[in-house]
Amino acid sequence: MIIPVPLLPRQRTAYLFSRFALAVVFIWIGAMSITGVSAPIFERWISGHALLASLFENNHNIVRYIIGSFELISGLLIALPKLSKKSEALGYNLIAVYCIGALSLMFTNPVWIDALGGFPAIGAGQGIIKYISILGVALWIKQYISTPWQRGSKDSAGFLFIFMGLVVVLLWIGAMKFTLVEAQGIEPLITSSFLFSWMANFLSIQHVSYGIGLIELMTVVALFGWFYSKRIFHIGIMLCLITFISTLSFMISFAGTWLNGFPYLSSSGHFLLKDMVLLAGTIILLAEDKQRR
Repeated sequence: MIIPVPLLPRQRTAYLFSRFALAVVFIWIGAMSITGVSAPIFERWISGHALLASLFENNHNIVRYIIGSFELISGLLIALPKLSKKSEALGYNLIAVYCIGALSLMFTNPVWIDALGGFPAIGAGQGIIKYISILGVALWIKQYISTPWQRGSKDSAGFLFIFMGLVVVLLWIGAMKFTLVEAQGIEPLITSSFLFSWMANFLSIQHVSYGIGLIELMTVVALFGWFYSKRIFHIGIMLCLITFISTLSFMISFAGTWLNGFPYLSSSGHFLLKDMVLLAGTIILLAEDKQRR
């Protein structure tokens, strides 16, 4: 399967959707942080952070207000249409800084599954590794608005982080699907889903998890077709699109996405919402594929 060139998204389409996705994610999460809805999430991460735990031992709310304001301002800078390109670029710079800081959480206690012996059995850290691609999307857009319609942005740091981030997320989380702990973790998502619940009628949840994990690992292999086969690469892209659209559908079907209902995100909601930016990263890869033709 090779996608016809006219059907491939242009860079501007990728830019508009990616800008929208970043704005939604950062404004939404920032609002949850400032209002205190995300307080339990901050407590868990800060108490296990190598640096912040000692600096803000009894002042976790201060960190929550600071980070929440940072998230909200970043999202608003790229969302408000009447601001200058410099203001928009500042928003992407702030998001890049935020992503680097968020990735530092990989060195905290809640990241690993102790029952499986810790590293590399990743638990809550599955949401953190998504910031690799989110960082890439921010960097790609910043380069796009400075030199639009360029050929060669596929060689930029943004493109590389998007590609690497998608590979890391799908490879690591896909491999975890072959564990009982991960299968049990996705069970409520699968059984409540209008897309996947039928599987539970024919297969055990562990075998459903095996199947999903296998597809995610196949997607990783197919994405590397970028370097040697457009046909294989496009298969990987299609699988990426299906994966992230499917996970975003859980925000509708899975009640655990919300705390006391919409729009109050739970930790699961935070995890799922970030896939909007990973979906944007996938669209960017398609747009770059069109540029190199």
